[in-house]
Amino acid sequence: MTAEDEFNFTEAYEEVEKINEWFQKEETDLEEALQKYERGMELILKCKERLKKTENKLEEIKKKYAPIQSVSPEK
Repeated sequence: MTAEDEFNFTEAYEEVEKINEWFQKEETDLEEALQKYERGMELILKCKERLKKTENKLEEIKKKYAPIQSVSPEK
């Protein structure tokens, strides 16, 4: 199983939300902020990549079944 297979979009999104909430606090530690910022950016990049792959897969499916959609039912 590759790292990509193990990537869970929902979990990554939830972690980004938690990081965002952490940054909303009044006081934050600079070093921890840098680590969380980098982790958040890493997760966002992975989420964008997954969304792009999903979008491409949807386009492939649409093209594959386009002939079926263009056939009108006989009366």
